[in-house]
Amino acid sequence: MNTHKTALIVLDFINGIAGNEPFKSHVEKQNAIHNANRLIAQARKAKQVLIFVKVGFSDSYAEIAHRSPMFTQTKANGWIKLSETSTDFHPDLDYQKGDLIVVKHRINAFYCTSLDAILNANEIEHLVLCGVSTNWAVEGTARDGHDRNYRITIAKDACAADSEENHQKSLSVISRIAAIQSVDEILTKAL
Repeated sequence: MNTHKTALIVLDFINGIAGNEPFKSHVEKQNAIHNANRLIAQARKAKQVLIFVKVGFSDSYAEIAHRSPMFTQTKANGWIKLSETSTDFHPDLDYQKGDLIVVKHRINAFYCTSLDAILNANEIEHLVLCGVSTNWAVEGTARDGHDRNYRITIAKDACAADSEENHQKSLSVISRIAAIQSVDEILTKAL
């Protein structure tokens, strides 16, 4: 695998998602953050493009999709404001000051963000995705990335969902457009 044409995209490992139920239990069961950190370490070593993505909103929720049942619930409950620690990266994640961050206001990391411009500027062809939640952010970003002509790999053990069942269903669906691999398999190909 040509690591210089590959980017690692780390999705929504933030306190308000990965640190709270129903996601927290599956993140722990999957050992997802530890596995993501293994990918992050390899990306740093290979000088690969590494992008941390987080969902979040201003205090006014001006960016909220007001017709979305998911996001209107987020607003009603005062969740995931960028001014609060709920949108900080999980303390166990190997995010380092100065790492590239893309903030999104929807499920899909490409929608109205700079992600595609960054990838194109770096001549990226292949995306390795990990994060929370498999059946929302990871799947949504994989679908859009596929349609933008990126080759997609999902690090199945560095992802988590609100349940094992939803995680597995999502991986099954995504397998039509992406390679589904373990972190060990991905790291073996990178060496």
